Amino acid sequence: MNRRSENVAPNRVRAIVHAPDMSGANLEGASMVRANLAGAILRGTNLRGSDLQGANLRKASLCEADLKGADLGGSNLGMADLRMARVENANLRLVNLCRANLTGARLTGACLEQADLAGAIMPDGTLFSDAQNLARFTDQANPEFLSTLAIVKKIDASDDDGYLRENESAGYRRLPWKQFVAQTYGSLADDPIEWHPSVPIESEDWRE
Repeated sequence: MNRRSENVAPNRVRAIVHAPDMSGANLEGASMVRANLAGAILRGTNLRGSDLQGANLRKASLCEADLKGADLGGSNLGMADLRMARVENANLRLVNLCRANLTGARLTGACLEQADLAGAIMPDGTLFSDAQNLARFTDQANPEFLSTLAIVKKIDASDDDGYLRENESAGYRRLPWKQFVAQTYGSLADDPIEWHPSVPIESEDWRE
């Protein structure tokens, strides 16, 4: 008999739910604290006001996603695709944004305190540097804000991807959060989503 398996505490065994393609889903106000969404496809997803504190969104696709007012404090967005995302008034404090792509993203009012932006592409298409004035992306009172916003809007307008338009014309469904969970996971519908990473977020090598 395997002694090692005998000593495993049953209440410590958790099933890992793999993140599905949630493009265009309506997850407004969803509670996904410490969710394991590494590599998830969330293009055009409505995550407005959602709680994603400590979530693992490494290499996630959040292109054109709506993250207005979302709480992403302490989350891992390393190498995430945030092109043309709406991140106004979101909490990005202590967030890992290493090598993330923020081209065309709207950051007005966002909190970037102690965020790690090493190697990130900023909303105006420039590469982040320690000497960069982040207030020109977030603070409307900053003298450079309007000129920077004009560049961001131009980038946004020139996007010819057409992903969302194609899917909306094809009748892509935008399900309410509870209905989405019920249809996708069934038994988890009555339980707030808790996706626990197989490896603790704190120990992950974010600079890989």
